Amino acid sequence: MVEETLSFAIKTRTPQTRFTNQSRKQFNPEFLDVLLRIFGLQHARKTVVGDAAIHGVSGGEKKRVSIAEALSCRSMIGAWDK
Repeated sequence: MVEETLSFAIKTRTPQTRFTNQSRKQFNPEFLDVLLRIFGLQHARKTVVGDAAIHGVSGGEKKRVSIAEALSCRSMIGAWDK
């Protein structure tokens, strides 16, 4: 699911320095909600991402999930191709 994919990526790179009195358990769902809103994926939150054999989100949504995943991991370098 989109939610599980992004949640896992967020958990792997949760920053040590967060807002005052914000725990990891508070940061992760809040950041997930922000990513879903920014990339317009709120409606696909509980939808399977899918692959060639499993029908899931559309191709454009799949691309946005990939970009959101890279952003949530706070990657230092990103190379994008059309």
